[in-house]
Amino acid sequence: MAGRMLKFIRGKGQQPSAERQKLQNELFAFRKTVQHGFPHRASALAWDPLLRLAALGTATGALKVYGRPGVELYGQHTNPDSAVTQIHFIPGTGRLISLCDDNSLHLWEINEKSLVELKSHTFEGKNKKISSICVESSGKNLLLGTEGGNIYTLDINTFTVNEDVIYQDVVMQNCPEDFKVNPGAVEALCEHPKVPTRILIGYNRGLAVLWDRVSSAPTHTFVSNQQLESLCWNDEGEHFTSSHNDGSYVTWEVAGAASDRPLKEPITPYGPYPCKAISKFLNRTSVDGDEITIYAGGMPRASYSDKYTVTVQQGEKHVAFDFTSRVIDFFTTTPVPPDGVPLQEDRPNTPAQIQVQTVNQVAAALVVLAEEELVVIDLCDARWRPLRLPYLVSVHASAVTTAQLVDAVAHNVYDNIVAAGEQQTENVYSESQWPISGGCVEPTEAAERQLLLTGHEDGSVRFWDVTGVAMTPLYKYTTAQLFSGEEIGEHNDSQNDEEEWPPFRRVGSFDPYSDDPRLGVKRVILCPLSGMLTIGGAAGHIVIASLKTTSNTAEVKSISVNIVSDRDGFVWKGHDQLTLRSGALTFPQGYQATAVAQLSPPAAVTALAAQWEWGVVCAGTAHGLALFDALHATPLLHKCTLNPHDHSGAGDTPISRRKSFKKSLRESFRRLRKGRSQRRQTTTSSSPTSPTQPAKKILDKTAETDADVKPIERAVEARSTDDAFGSMVRCLYFARTFLINTQNSTPTLWAGTNNGTVYAFTLNVPNTNKRKEEAVTCQLAKEIQLKHRAPVIGITVLDGASVPLPDPLEVERGVSPLPEPGTHRVVITSEEQFKVFTLPSLKPHNKYKLTAHEGARVRRCAFAWFECGGAGGEKHREWCLLCLTNLGDCLVLSPDLRRQLNAAAVRKEDINGISSLCFSKRGEALYLHSSSELQRITLSATKVTIAQCHIILSPWAAALRGPPEETPLTNGEHKEEVPETAHDVTAASADITVDSVRDHTAPPPEPELNINLQNSQVNTSSMVVKTTTRTTINENNADGVTSTMTTTTSNSTTENNGNRDGAGRDRPEAHPRDV
Repeated sequence: MAGRMLKFIRGKGQQPSAERQKLQNELFAFRKTVQHGFPHRASALAWDPLLRLAALGTATGALKVYGRPGVELYGQHTNPDSAVTQIHFIPGTGRLISLCDDNSLHLWEINEKSLVELKSHTFEGKNKKISSICVESSGKNLLLGTEGGNIYTLDINTFTVNEDVIYQDVVMQNCPEDFKVNPGAVEALCEHPKVPTRILIGYNRGLAVLWDRVSSAPTHTFVSNQQLESLCWNDEGEHFTSSHNDGSYVTWEVAGAASDRPLKEPITPYGPYPCKAISKFLNRTSVDGDEITIYAGGMPRASYSDKYTVTVQQGEKHVAFDFTSRVIDFFTTTPVPPDGVPLQEDRPNTPAQIQVQTVNQVAAALVVLAEEELVVIDLCDARWRPLRLPYLVSVHASAVTTAQLVDAVAHNVYDNIVAAGEQQTENVYSESQWPISGGCVEPTEAAERQLLLTGHEDGSVRFWDVTGVAMTPLYKYTTAQLFSGEEIGEHNDSQNDEEEWPPFRRVGSFDPYSDDPRLGVKRVILCPLSGMLTIGGAAGHIVIASLKTTSNTAEVKSISVNIVSDRDGFVWKGHDQLTLRSGALTFPQGYQATAVAQLSPPAAVTALAAQWEWGVVCAGTAHGLALFDALHATPLLHKCTLNPHDHSGAGDTPISRRKSFKKSLRESFRRLRKGRSQRRQTTTSSSPTSPTQPAKKILDKTAETDADVKPIERAVEARSTDDAFGSMVRCLYFARTFLINTQNSTPTLWAGTNNGTVYAFTLNVPNTNKRKEEAVTCQLAKEIQLKHRAPVIGITVLDGASVPLPDPLEVERGVSPLPEPGTHRVVITSEEQFKVFTLPSLKPHNKYKLTAHEGARVRRCAFAWFECGGAGGEKHREWCLLCLTNLGDCLVLSPDLRRQLNAAAVRKEDINGISSLCFSKRGEALYLHSSSELQRITLSATKVTIAQCHIILSPWAAALRGPPEETPLTNGEHKEEVPETAHDVTAASADITVDSVRDHTAPPPEPELNINLQNSQVNTSSMVVKTTTRTTINENNADGVTSTMTTTTSNSTTENNGNRDGAGRDRPEAHPRDV
């Protein structure tokens, strides 16, 4: 056995040197950085009027604090299944309280740059279920109203319950007989604006009591015959308003004699017929001194029970803002001070001072949190227009169907896109300052412009600036305007023919319904230098658009190509193609369509490539590919990739029409049985004396010439040659390389299909001065069939220095240098392995069998460059291959296919996240963390996009804080204790794994293996201040278990969350039964 182990270890090849390991640490590190978009399942909202910060909570336990653009802080409750139901700031202190639906209270603190949980307290029992919360203006206590009717006091500093309890039966002593039995839960608690020792208590059944805490007696009692929803003080504490579940609100007088009669009769604004409840009511003053009334709900039940509204009334002005998703909460803000946030020299002593600082509750802006979006209304604007959101934008206003990250966008292209976006939204938004203006953003170096393009179900493409922390919307291009048909509506918005009553006004952008699913965008490409936009749609249409600075009227050129024209028996059974509008169309400033190509059959576009130095565009579908001359708007070539005997119309159904479901099920069981019998045969025939030899594996067809023991590989199931989806084109790639001979490089087009076939075409592109007169020609030059027939995910040609060939347009514009001379190689990435071929001979040069070694399949791949400061101040740069697997792992491979980093980036259960991930050229990636939110990650140690911000507290607020206690990890994770020594067991993420050792030594040894390999550790930084995270690997399970060890000496967090392998290509793995 010892001999076998030596052979096994010797077969691993050389490990990286210490110098190389040091360089790896400086180049590569995995880290989750920031989140873009709108929080998934938002459930709570809060506002700090002194620090001008807003907080959002979600149903998954996330807590996010936002200030001015660039100020973002994240926290996560330890129980992700518990929704955040309420959030309350302790104004000015940088602390906030969250209430979860498991009846637990949590105290959070903004610790300069991070959000940390300090304490928590859980109430037990149904009668202690918290129904309302009031933070004392002194900031010392928390008043907790419960469903049982009692009011408890929680000391905020110790986070324990005081003996000072306001019992329901004591309050009821002076109340009407009707309420003494059961007034219901405490629905609302409010401190008196001028006398904080008095609190207004609202009970569910309609009773309101003004309670004096000093004398422990009620001063006033107010009785309503309708169920209470909310309470609001109106002014200096002389009046208050209660809102009710019948859609009415009532104003009560406190200053006069102790009367339980309302000042005015109940007002039902949308009556007289039965109305829905007014869930929240605010009384404010406008900047002009007029009274403003704001309330949620109250709509007539019969006609508008499905509406989600917030109504604003000021004198004769009355608008019911209509939202497309449920309203969760809202608040008003005061005018933005000149410096964003004024420092408070002295602590405000009363609620009135906290709320309004200097004037009487002036409302300059209304911030509304709905379930799917945030809307801010400018109340200083004459038309009450919304403000443009700098962040928290609903990326999912229409469902996201594809995305592309574009690096190094040219300045003129960026400026023109921004100008087009501003013109597009002219007069739609107010130009006032953003009211959530707290915090400070630390200055950073100006980075190259980075755009994110998202394609949507409604046929639109949205442009976002993702250069920094905030994802800002820039521009929206809609393809639906190019097509006509009964299904595609003309978008006659209801607000054009507004009904007189109620005065609805539609606000927000969330609109998840698409008029026609054929409009969906499947692929999108933006050229960062020319600004040309290419869009591939669900109905086989390709839109080519150019960026213009003026409006224009022109006819869109139409190109039609029948990919299956040479297949007489083919019948398409899917949807019809879209109808292009005829005649001249008028386009505003921005992107204007120059040509629309229509493929037949109109199957969804599965691959797209554009080369604007040559002026050509290529698109692929489930049936083949078509190449177009974009300058002349003419088809150049089409290639049908269907099996000659297949007339099924692949692509219009998820199950092949040639196979019944029963037959495919039978074949699956047969393959399972065959796999088991082969495994059994392998184990019985592995004896050296056995006359028979085990069957050869499909992936290893070459004879074993090496005397050493070869690493065991997983058995990979052979793919059927007649698969109906084998014809699908998965990737397209343009490159100028040596395909015919080594003397002359020629423009080429490469296409990879689902059954492992690669087609290489040569293009003859005339010189620039003859390009308009002479046509481009194209012909098939070479064809490669990968033996394992796995789908081809990506194709890239490397130059003599193993650097991906630059785009010819980049060379022409001087953005990239000329390719290095030397032998070109093409890297072909399939779902199962990476293969490198030498050009032009196409001889195999190198390969890395990912599925056989790791048991994973490739889902995404891209090349990116990594940079760090080298010796003598020089920059060291490396190009590497990035890969995302179906298990959610991100791999970084050098051009010679040596593994540099392996990190668990996305949860393997998150199929949408894995399928939506897109890489950047700087080693970053974005993926849909949920339907509405994007998670940003980096694989680079130097290119890290994080919030460089801090919150400045007033001296009195900073003095309130004691010494910092041990803090848990924030930004979406929580703390788990592990012993320090556990950090040494890192074998599972290194070259020699516990599983691979077991596969070579039977039976497995009883004692634990403690294999410590230096090259397995990766330092990755996290967003948390003053914490350190480490990874412990369980030897029975090749997954990392993250835990935290807190320190107070470090200002950055390091976590070992991946591995680096030297000779990773021949890494042995578990037996097929362990897959």
